[in-house]
Amino acid sequence: MGEIFRSDLVWLDDEFDSKEEFYETIGERLYNKGLVEKDFGEALIKREEVYPTGLKTEAYEIAIPHTDVKYVKEASISFVRFGKPISYSHMGDPEVKVNAKFAFVLGVKVPHQQVEVLSTLVALISDEKEMSKLEKMTSTEEISKELNHFFNERIDLDE
Repeated sequence: MGEIFRSDLVWLDDEFDSKEEFYETIGERLYNKGLVEKDFGEALIKREEVYPTGLKTEAYEIAIPHTDVKYVKEASISFVRFGKPISYSHMGDPEVKVNAKFAFVLGVKVPHQQVEVLSTLVALISDEKEMSKLEKMTSTEEISKELNHFFNERIDLDE
């Protein structure tokens, strides 16, 4: 498969005042790269209100924001390591709050692949050794290479 993670879709240590500000920013960045429709960020905000995307493992708290495939022009996954955590509601229980240190923004183009991508991400965030690497790495190239390696061993995103 090709590389679903690209170094130009890895952002490190940005700070946002809210997940809405983050969604607007990431939507604009991805739109400017031609990967999503103009209203992708707004679609993320609306979906998050109904279907929260926060997840928690013993060691890490993350978010996996995504929206309908109609907002995606080209498949990608963006990796964001926040400079300060952003509060999310937990995917399984919206009453539980998650202070996400990381976000994986899914741009899935083929609907049936979303479940496979999500399960692979859950395997990733459950792997403390792997997540520890992502927390410490300082190069966007290193991070995208590490993530592609992890995914390529577990999933085939080619049609």
